[in-house]
Formats: sequence, structure tokens, C-alpha cells
Amino acid sequence: MRTPAWLDIRRDEVRPVTLCALGAFVVLAFVVLARALRESIYITFFPVETLPYVVAAVAVLSVPTVGLFARQLSQHPPRRVLTGLVLLLAAGVALLQPLATSFGPAVAAFYVWTALGTLLLTSGFWILAAEYFPVRGAKRLFGLIGAGGTAGAMIMGNSIGRLLDRFAIGSLIPLLIVLLLAFLVVQSLLPGSEREDASRTGSVEAERRSAVREGLALVWRTPHLRSIALIVASATIASTLLDYQFKELARTTLTSREDLAGFFGAFYGWTGAIALLVQLLLSARFMARAGIAVTVAVLPSALLVGSIGLFLLPTLVVATLVRGADNSLRKSLHRSALEVLYVPLPPALRRKTKTFIDSVVDAGAEGIGAAIVFLWVTAPGLPSRYLSLFVLLIAGAFLYQSRRIGRTYRRTVSQQLVAGGGPGPVGMARLDQSLLMSATFTDIDIRSALAELRHAEEPSGERHMLGEGEPQEGEDAGAAAAELELLKRLSSTKPADVASALDMIDDWTEDHIPILIRLLARDAFGQRSLSILSELAELSTPYLAAELGDATSDFVIRRRVPRALARARNAAADSALLDALAADRFEIRYRAAAALVRRQREGLPASDRDRNAIVWQAIRTELARDRPVWELQRLLDDWGAEEDFVSDRAGHRGELSLKHIFRLLSLVLDPDAVRAAYQGIAGQDDRLLSLALEYLEQVLPKDVRERLWPFIGDLTARQRREAIRPLPEVVRDLARTEATLFQTEEEREALRRLLDEDH
Repeated sequence: MRTPAWLDIRRDEVRPVTLCALGAFVVLAFVVLARALRESIYITFFPVETLPYVVAAVAVLSVPTVGLFARQLSQHPPRRVLTGLVLLLAAGVALLQPLATSFGPAVAAFYVWTALGTLLLTSGFWILAAEYFPVRGAKRLFGLIGAGGTAGAMIMGNSIGRLLDRFAIGSLIPLLIVLLLAFLVVQSLLPGSEREDASRTGSVEAERRSAVREGLALVWRTPHLRSIALIVASATIASTLLDYQFKELARTTLTSREDLAGFFGAFYGWTGAIALLVQLLLSARFMARAGIAVTVAVLPSALLVGSIGLFLLPTLVVATLVRGADNSLRKSLHRSALEVLYVPLPPALRRKTKTFIDSVVDAGAEGIGAAIVFLWVTAPGLPSRYLSLFVLLIAGAFLYQSRRIGRTYRRTVSQQLVAGGGPGPVGMARLDQSLLMSATFTDIDIRSALAELRHAEEPSGERHMLGEGEPQEGEDAGAAAAELELLKRLSSTKPADVASALDMIDDWTEDHIPILIRLLARDAFGQRSLSILSELAELSTPYLAAELGDATSDFVIRRRVPRALARARNAAADSALLDALAADRFEIRYRAAAALVRRQREGLPASDRDRNAIVWQAIRTELARDRPVWELQRLLDDWGAEEDFVSDRAGHRGELSLKHIFRLLSLVLDPDAVRAAYQGIAGQDDRLLSLALEYLEQVLPKDVRERLWPFIGDLTARQRREAIRPLPEVVRDLARTEATLFQTEEEREALRRLLDEDH
């Protein structure tokens, strides 16, 4: 298992990754052999100037072909459609083989048939592969799967010359059929995917519409798909122009059919070898560190530099280098990034549009490239050297689209995350629910738990009353006796007196606010006091803010103040809650964040301070504070520790700490996406988890992501071990923080027993 671990393949991924890589090997071997054979046969049977005609024919015929293929994909599982395609393609090759090298119409038909077949086969294979891996798995593994394809291209490309030394070129055509049948065997061994059938959506009426027309409409209406289509078109047009320059120079230098076939085979083989190394060593790591947009930008950058070089020095050596860079990058970095771009899309949408883009858009772009060649070179007879200027312009447009794709990809991941998270009432409550967390916090802070227990046993709440039975200082001496009596009853230790006073007072004033704040400590009157304090928001906010910010105040009152400020319809309440994000006690910070989330959801007035800067600072501080808590929880999980006092305490605190971080993130990022991301991380849905991690990787600042990732990210076992410090160091750090996990001597003794165990 060392090799899968080095390649970061998880245990349940070994079989599908291996078979997909083997399938890619066979598909790309077929593509290279078919392309080398058809191009060599065609340009030695017909003048090279006629090549744009057959390329245009492929572009025209791809429209109805792709329409039929896309319709089949919308009605049947991809495996079944691919099986039918492979059998039909093999049958056509078998029928054309006897005349494919000697009869003009058969030569052209063989070119068109294999060109269309490779378009559909390649697209269909990646649609099938996308069914098995969520987006994070795709970013991590598509490079390896693509490496299987580049290995197939390299081996087949390097073998063509040797095979031609022993066999005539027509004798290699049956090998295409052998490769197709081998692909059927590999496909039959792939395990079933739950997404294959579950993702089929759409009405019968939609399936009856023109698949091409529907694909075009979907691509045009979807910004992410539109960007992908423009990238595919730009890459294909530039590659077509380069390919013509490359083949024209090769045809001028090499004259025999066998020399050309051997040269093309070696070219595709060596570029495949380079692509293989890039796939194995760079693709996944480069994509993870640089991101999708930068990865997509590598190819147009190479085209820009190469087109300038070929314009200045139009020789076969330079053309081979430029076309080689294009071919190698298209098979490695570009292909991996392009396939990952499709993964966040819903499977039904992906099936309806991917083949359209891969085939119709790709073939159409190739047709545009052929038209440029025809209008510039074939018809007027101008030098092909100036095609490099067209490549230069197209590469510039390509670079612009690579910048856009980063934004559309992030938006698509966010949209699919929210859709997958189901932002209904239950899902929404997970981050912005009311602060009814007493039962959970009992496991975190024993002192708070004991305080709550005393309240339950002593309804009078006398422990938390201050100045009971006495009128407020500064009370107007001339106040009516009835008002004095009501104030006395409101401050009473007797629940009945307090309840009657709350019912009798209609005109609440600033004089009542201190008493109402003290009533927050009494469960029987807390909710009523909250409502009254909220109505007095303009008057009560300064008192509530002072209580919340005073570390010496009664903790039971202080922990309930955020709920009152959450309802206040003024910006000062928002400002007080922002200050509370830096409070000394975790529970205060936790409840302040929840109150801010509630205010945000209900559209209450926000503070005019730099809210984002304050929240991001709170996030960074919280991550530093909570790191030892999460590390302790992770260590206990890794050891498989039994449920005891320490593991239970660390587990509860870790869960609440993570929820607190996500509450804070929802204040500065898209709240719906953050809520869905939290559900994905806390839940059991692998696809939603993958989308959540991908979204967070896209939007979190680097320092925040690096601190958070060891505890939520998809790290390897080795990376996780390196990220978590030894237990004694974690506990020492924990003791230096203000976390209220182990306060009493009994709690510390339980922790010492854990440290003394031999793990």
C-alpha cells in the first residue's frame, strides 16, 4: 500500500482509480494510433492543402453525431452508452479497413469516422470518470487518471515506428479494434456508481428536444459552462493553426509515408512521455497550490511565447518544440484542470453539456481554425508563417478567459454547495439558531452548569439578586407610592411578586433597566425581560453593552445579554457584540457570534465600524486559541480513546469551537454557502463534504486556511500527523489558553491519568 499512499489514493479509491487509469491508457492509445494512421494515410493520399476540407467535414458531421450521443446520455447510464459507442466504432473500423489505404472515399471516411469516434470516446470516458469522484477527489486524482492516458499515448506513439518496420500501415488498423475491445473489458470491471442512476433527471419532453440545441442553450445561459466553452474553443483554434504549421513543415522535410508515420508516432510518444511526467509529478500538486485559474493559464502562456518564436524562426525544430509544448500541456495540466471544471456541475447538466463542448465546440473551433488556414493559406497562397499572429491573438483571449474561469468556478462550487446543503429551516438553524445551548455547555463549563442547577433549585434566584427590595439610586423622590411599590415587587426574591409587577407595568423606563438585566439570571423571567429590554433598545443597549464587557459581572447574566442585543434595532448593539468577540470566556464569544449571525439574517442595523476586519481578527484569534482543543480531540480520536470524562469534554468543546468558527465565517463570506459548508463538514455526505472543502479552499485567506485545514481538510495521514503536536505539548498549550476545559482538581487529575497512559 506504499504506492497508493505516496500518490494520496485513499483505501476505497484504489480500485476505481486503477481501472479509470487503465481505461484512460487504452482510450489514449486508441486516440494516438487512430490519429497517426488517419493523418499519415490522408496527407500521403491527398494533397496537404485539402486537409482543411476533411477537418471541416468532421466539424459539420459532429453536430448531429453529438446530438444523438447527448440524447442517449440523458436517457441511459453512461456505461451503457459507452458500450454501444465502442461496439459501433469497432464495427465501422472493421468495415473500412480493407479499403482505408487505397480507395479515396474510404480514406476520407476512415479519417472522419475515427475523428468523430475519438471525440465521443474521450468525452464519454471523462463523463464516466466524473461519476466516481467528488470535486476534491477529482482535483487529487484526475492527474493520476490522466497519467494513465498519457502513458498509453507515450507507449503507443513510441511503438508505431517499430510496428511500421515490420508491418504495412494498413495492417495496424485491426489494432484499433483490439484497443476498443480492451476498453470494454476495463469498463465492465468498474464498480457501479450510485450517482449513475440517481443523477438522471429531466422530463420526457426535455429528452425529446434537440440535444444540440439544448446543450447550446444550457452552455450560453450558464456562465461557468460558457467560460469552459470559450477556453476549449481558444485552445483548439490555436492548436489547429499550430498543427497545420507543424505538419506543413514536416511534409516539406519528410517525404515518405513511413517516415511521416514514424515521425508523428515518435512525436506523440515523446510528448506523451513529457505529459506523463507532468501528470505524475506536478498536476495535482500544482493545481492544489496554484488553483484552477493559474493552472488553466499555463497553456495560453506557452502559446504566446511559442507563437512569437515560430513567427521569428519558422523551422521544423521550432515548430516541433512549440507543438510539443502545446500537445504535452493539453494532455496534462490543461486536461486535468478542464475535467475538474466539470465536476462541481450537477451530473444531469454535465451529461447534457460536456459532450456538446468536447465535440461540437471543439470540432467547430477546429473548423474555424481550418477556415482560417483555407482563407489565409490554401486559397490566396499566403505563407503559413503568419498564422502565428492569429495564434498570438487567440492566446491573449485565452489568457483572459483563464482569469474569468477562476471566478465562475468558485461561484459554481458555492451554488452547488448551497443546493446540496438544502438551506431549509433545519439546515439554516445549524449556525444561526437561538442560543439554546445550555445542555451542551454543561459539558464544557462546570461552573456554569452548577449555576444553572442552583437556579433550578432556588426559584427565587436570590444568589444573583443585587440590592433586593431597595429602590434604584437616583430615583425621583417625588415618584408615586404605587410606582415605588411596583419597583419593590419587581426586585423581589418572590417569583409571584415579580410576575405581578411585570404584568402591571405598562410604561417601561430607563429606571427599570438595571432590574430587568438582573432578572436575566432567573429562568422564569429571562424571556420576558429579554423582550422588554429589546423594546427599550435605544435606552438599554449601553447598560447591556457594559454588562457584556465587564469580566467581573455575574456570568449567568452576562452569557444571556447577547440574546437581548440580538433583537435590538440599533447599530450600537451590533458594535457591542463585535467587541464581545474578543471576550475572555468562550461561551460569551460563542453567543455573541450567534447573535451577530441572527442580526445579519434579520437585516438589523449594522455597526459603522470595519466589521470585516474585526471578524477576521476574531477568527484568527479563535483559531490560535482553539488549536490545542482541536489537537486534543484529534489525538483522542486517532487513539480510539474510549468515551470518558476527558474525551467527552474535548469532543464537545471541539464541536462547539468549530461551529463558532463557521458562525464567524458566515459574517464575512456568503452566509448560505458557509452554512452549507458546515453541514458538509459535520455530516456524512462525501459529495457535500468535497464541495465544502473546495469552497473553503477557494475563499479562505491563506493563513486562515493553513490553521484550519489540519482539522477539517482532506490531508494525507502523514500530513495530519505532522500537523498535530505531541500530547504533552498540546496540553501545556491548552493550560496557557483561557479554555475552560479542565478547571477543577478532579478534572486535572483525569487529564493527568490520560497523560500517564502509554499511547
